Amino acid sequence: MKKIYLFALSALVLSSCASEDKIVSLQREILSIRQELNELKDQTRSNTEAITNLTSRVDRLSQAVSQNTTDIEKLKASKLSEEKPQVKQPPSPPPQEIKREGKEEVAVPQNDKQLYQYALDLYFKGNIEESRKAFVEFLKKYPDSDLYGNAIFWAGQTFYAERKYKDAVEIWNLLLQKCDEGKIKRCVKYPDAMLKIGYSYIEMGDVEKGKKYLQDLIQKYPDTEAAALAKKKLEALK
Repeated sequence: MKKIYLFALSALVLSSCASEDKIVSLQREILSIRQELNELKDQTRSNTEAITNLTSRVDRLSQAVSQNTTDIEKLKASKLSEEKPQVKQPPSPPPQEIKREGKEEVAVPQNDKQLYQYALDLYFKGNIEESRKAFVEFLKKYPDSDLYGNAIFWAGQTFYAERKYKDAVEIWNLLLQKCDEGKIKRCVKYPDAMLKIGYSYIEMGDVEKGKKYLQDLIQKYPDTEAAALAKKKLEALK
């Protein structure tokens, strides 16, 4: 009888140890899962910041492309005028309306994303005025689009590219106002608009007002690339 009791007690102890080992193992697994979740959260934040930074870089590069394209066209025109004698050209016939037969041959934007990309492509090609018209059309047609705020920014950018800083500032201030009032779904261009408004005031000679916008940008969005550019500009103004 004593042997049977000892055997049962031993089994109970072993079972208890096994249960404790299992609990420890589960706790370790929970801890590991929590660590993975934290890593995923960190990675998500990093990706979001990377997207914002890349957007700012695209804006800066697009402006440079636009300026370079305009300069190249001017150089080409100047070179051709020097090489070729001036020949009076006969008057061009009036443009004829294009007949549309069957399927449309010209790709016409059918939705907000296509129209936005169409307007952006025009800007990159240096067709600033046509790009502005396309963005204005976008703003009329798609006020509820996720790209609405971006379109406002680029409409202002078309004026900035032409050094019409006052007009650009008015449009970008409209973007900031609508974002502050919650009337735009996505305001990813808010920091870039603040940066460009600061640049514009500096170009117009109101340096102190421009610096104020750049300082507010750094305070409000310190981790963006726009803020980094604002810091460099303030350093250059010292």
